[in-house]
Amino acid sequence: MRHTKTLVKSAIALLLTITIQYGCKKADQPAVAPEKPVEQLVEDHLTITPERQKIIDLFNKNKNAKGEATGMVAAASYRSFNVNYYGTVPNDIKALVNGEIDQLYTTSTTSTTKSRMTGAVINVYNAPGQGDLFYTNGNVYIVNFSVYRNVHTGPGNVIFHELIHYLHDRWISGGFNNGTIYNLWQNCRYSNVYPAGSYVLSNQAEYLAVSAEAKYCNTSRPPYNAGTLSSSDPNCNNYLSTNF
Repeated sequence: MRHTKTLVKSAIALLLTITIQYGCKKADQPAVAPEKPVEQLVEDHLTITPERQKIIDLFNKNKNAKGEATGMVAAASYRSFNVNYYGTVPNDIKALVNGEIDQLYTTSTTSTTKSRMTGAVINVYNAPGQGDLFYTNGNVYIVNFSVYRNVHTGPGNVIFHELIHYLHDRWISGGFNNGTIYNLWQNCRYSNVYPAGSYVLSNQAEYLAVSAEAKYCNTSRPPYNAGTLSSSDPNCNNYLSTNF
């Protein structure tokens, strides 16, 4: 009996030792961001609010079965881009749209990237308080002229930014839930290279779009330009250079 108790105690001690060692080993392992997020974390320029849905419906109702704009929507074409103007659009807004398209053609992005961008439709309509500037389902919406003009008081390219959302959505494996971009965003968030609350840190979609806008067009918010991006977030800079 005494021998049996001794064996039981020894077995329990051995089990505890193994458990503690295994637990310590797991705790020592570095945390790795998941290859893909559990849920899609896209907001801001991508969240479809009721107000934004009204704008989407407005444009959709004014297109015929072939997808061509009719009625209140005037379909235009500029440098291979399809642009829908709803209602009366001031000449300065049209000039800003064309200017942003001109600028994206001067960037160092590849000819393939530029060609793919033309697959998105640009929709323009003055609807203060109903959507502002956003992307969804292959469409870029510029529907608040006051906001759009204000962006152009400093460096930035709204259309280029929204078209990066389009490429992220339609041309990158996994779309907005692409694991590589998600991990780049997570690593950047925890490295504290940008001030807390910076728009670039909002989510993986804005992370890619703001970074790309800074690298290729400059922007008025962190990381501002190609030099800052290269020094602050070289991994993202390399990803953009390789894929765009």
